[in-house]
Amino acid sequence: MKTRLYGRLTLVSALLLNASCSTIKSWFPDKERDYQFTTEIPELVVPDDLKTKTLATRPVSNAPEPAPEPVRQEPVRSAAAAEPAPSKPEKTEAKETVAAAGSGKSVQAAGSSGVSSLQIDQSATQAWWIVGKALSRQKLEVVERNMDKGYFFVKYDPDAIKPEDGSILDEITFLFGDDPSQEQEYRVSLHQLDELLTEVTVQDSDGKTLSNVAATSLLRLITEGINQDIPSGTADKSDKAADDTPSP
Repeated sequence: MKTRLYGRLTLVSALLLNASCSTIKSWFPDKERDYQFTTEIPELVVPDDLKTKTLATRPVSNAPEPAPEPVRQEPVRSAAAAEPAPSKPEKTEAKETVAAAGSGKSVQAAGSSGVSSLQIDQSATQAWWIVGKALSRQKLEVVERNMDKGYFFVKYDPDAIKPEDGSILDEITFLFGDDPSQEQEYRVSLHQLDELLTEVTVQDSDGKTLSNVAATSLLRLITEGINQDIPSGTADKSDKAADDTPSP
């Protein structure tokens, strides 16, 4: 009796469970499956007229194709011939040529017999800038300068020895010892001789124009400073001409 009752309860429970599963499944439908059934693309139907029509082909021409024109090759010019020679820039601050012959040198100027001088083929104003630049390059101490009157006051020692790296004792002696330099004050004057010709001379503290070793050495230093703007070949000629300057 109990066995039959248990069997019926089991059957009823199974039916109820099956019904509940179906109900629950209806609450959560399979969207992916529904999407597959509703979004299938129908088969493409090609019309009959398109099935028989073919692509138009280009008619074959029996005429020969024209021969390609030969490529004209222009003669290649060398880089030196193609590029024009650069014009020499005219410097307003320092021109590359010095003296009447076109090279920096100390000469015996006309009207200044027996006086060491340097001639610059520029006006007095331009020559003043050139000399000032040369003095700065040679690290000469300029005490006073005046462009309107055309002069520089500098301190210079022709016998000065350039300091060299030595021992610690030498450095202490250099710092606390007597100053070995015997610098004197010289006046570097500029006088315009012509529209494009200026003479540079050296005077002492009393205003006397010098033609000694100190004046020649100072003018040579100025020449070397100017020659730094001149090509090496021209500069060598300048130095040689400066060395050939006679001393009284």
